Amino acid sequence: MKTRKIALKIFDQGIEKDFLPKDVWKLTDALDERDRDLARKLVYGTLRFRRSLDETIDLFLKKPNNTPKVVRNLLRFGAYEILFLRVPEYATVNEYTEMAPRRFKGLVNAILRSLARNKEKVDINHSLPLWLYKILKDDLGRDMDLFLEKSLSHELSIRAVKIKRKELKMKLSKVVMLKEMRYSPWGLICSQGQNLKNEAFKNGDFTFQDESSQLVAIALDPKKHENILDACGGVGTKTSHFIQISPISNVFYNDINNEKRDVALSNFKRLGLSPTELWNLDLLKDDVSYLNSKFDKVLLDAPCSALGTVGKHPDVLLRIKPGDIKKKSDVQLEMLERLWNALKQGGTLIYSVCTVTKAETDNVISNFIKNHENAKCVDPFDGRYEFDFNGLGVQLLKYMEGFYISKIVKV
Repeated sequence: MKTRKIALKIFDQGIEKDFLPKDVWKLTDALDERDRDLARKLVYGTLRFRRSLDETIDLFLKKPNNTPKVVRNLLRFGAYEILFLRVPEYATVNEYTEMAPRRFKGLVNAILRSLARNKEKVDINHSLPLWLYKILKDDLGRDMDLFLEKSLSHELSIRAVKIKRKELKMKLSKVVMLKEMRYSPWGLICSQGQNLKNEAFKNGDFTFQDESSQLVAIALDPKKHENILDACGGVGTKTSHFIQISPISNVFYNDINNEKRDVALSNFKRLGLSPTELWNLDLLKDDVSYLNSKFDKVLLDAPCSALGTVGKHPDVLLRIKPGDIKKKSDVQLEMLERLWNALKQGGTLIYSVCTVTKAETDNVISNFIKNHENAKCVDPFDGRYEFDFNGLGVQLLKYMEGFYISKIVKV
């Protein structure tokens, strides 16, 4: 019961804020590995399928709109367990009935028992807003099923920093099972809900980073003495990777978000990888003309709908609204335009987004290329991998999480 109560508290914060902050998972630190894994499954799974779970629950309620929030959340969790997890149904019903306020115990018990009896008739479907499902179906075609499959869960990924991957794997093997990433030579994958913020993490031996994100550094290919700009640096993960690969490059970090900058500073210190300079330029509003021809390479890891991360951030579905994708694509194109002049002749701009929509990927690049005769798209990985380069960029959904990388050379 303790695990479910903690999971409910985390879930409730996500619903209230339309966002799950990372620090909220500290509530699970006292749990053992198995219970921590259950808590994550309950929170992520219920968030991912909240729409369909609510529709299902409402079928069994006489007055759905009058259901108190605490009861609604108990029913959501109970329904998710019954429909998705291998937990004995009687145990699930008893647990959530016991957790319910006294006056609602009978209601929770009755609804969950009825759901358990009729679960074979329940169709959870894709649990996406219909407008979003249509966009993704049109954009992805046969890959839509792959997207839905990958939106169900996400494995924990790390990048070796201060020590080699093989050494890190041996070092962490005492606490967790790890497998090597296929494409990134620094990466390891952990499929369990293990808390890895241990001494090795604190010492900067590794940092958390998905494989697709690690491939950005391979595409950018930092070299010594180059001036490199990470234009939307976020928490500094890619910035630190560039410095790790080429310590004597001049790497500049920029982000307008002060909270992310604070996290980035902490990460740079922990990893012992500090950029040449830290900026907080607003790429859409500030005068950036003084940056003209300053950089050999620029990364624009642009703000996006983040639909490629639904497996690990199902709260994305709480925030996304009709029109958001169009607004994001407009911003992405404007950022590209403003950063292009900062690139030297012969320089390279990497454009990346953790999403799968055509509007934010190929369409942005296509529109940009049409307006710039001196811009040429090349294979971000020079044919070294089997990724499908379509002349504009690479969508990695078939190989890992949904993530897009385009490499544009200033000819």
